[in-house]
Amino acid sequence: MQGKLQDMGVADLIQHNCLDGKTARLLLDNGQQQAVIYFQSGEIVHAELDDMEGEEVIYRVLGWTDGSFQLDADETPPKHTITQPWTGLLLEGARLLDEQAAATETASSGVKATKSDGKEKSQMAKTKSERLADALSELLQQSSDIEGAAVVGIDGLVYAANVPMRDLDDELVGAISAAVLGMSRRGVSQLKRGNYNRTLIQGDDGNIIVASINDEALLVGLTPKGINLGMAFLEIRNMVEALQDIL
Repeated sequence: MQGKLQDMGVADLIQHNCLDGKTARLLLDNGQQQAVIYFQSGEIVHAELDDMEGEEVIYRVLGWTDGSFQLDADETPPKHTITQPWTGLLLEGARLLDEQAAATETASSGVKATKSDGKEKSQMAKTKSERLADALSELLQQSSDIEGAAVVGIDGLVYAANVPMRDLDDELVGAISAAVLGMSRRGVSQLKRGNYNRTLIQGDDGNIIVASINDEALLVGLTPKGINLGMAFLEIRNMVEALQDIL
C-alpha cells in the first residue's frame, strides 16, 4: 500500500496497522529524510531514522505532515528497540507535539520571563491540553448528568480525559469512541441523513454520548442510567461549542 501523508497521517497509519494486528514495514519519506517503522503482531517493535533508533524516531515522524508512505506486509523486524505499547507512544508523541506548538507560540508572541522574590517565573500561556482538561473538569463540576468525559482525536488519540470511574482506561475510551464516530458518520452519509451530529449508545448501567467537535476531534460523555437525556444533550452541545474555541 502506498500513499501521501497529506491523505493519511503517521498516527493514522500506526493505529491502522496496530489495530489490525499486522506484521509489516512502514517506509516514510518527507522529501528530506526517510524513516522506517516495523510492526509485529500489532505492536511497534523497531524504528529507524538516520542514525536514530527506537521511540525517539516515532516522536519525530509523528510531526511529519507532508511526504509519502509505503507499507510492505509480512516484513519481519531486524531487531527490537521499542517495548512501549503503541498507544503509549502516540500519547507521548501528542504531548510532545503539543508542548512544541505551545513553545513556538510563546516565542513568537514575545513572552518574556520575569523575576519575583528572586525566582524566575515564566508568563507562558497554558497549553492546549491543559485548557482542554480545565474545560472537561468544569463540565463535570457543573453537570449532574455527566460523570465522565474525554476529548479524542478521530484516530483514537486521547487529547484530554476526566474519567473518574474505576477500572476504565482512558485509552480504551478513546479507541472505542473513535470507532463509534467513524461508523456513525458512515451510516449517516450512506443513509443520506444529512450532517452527523451525535451518537447515543444506551446500556443497562448508563449511556455513552459521542459528539463531533470538528473534523479532527470528538467529545465523548459517559452518564449513569435514568438521567434526563435532553439536559445531557444540552450540556454536551454547550461543551462542544466551548471546545471548538480551544481547538
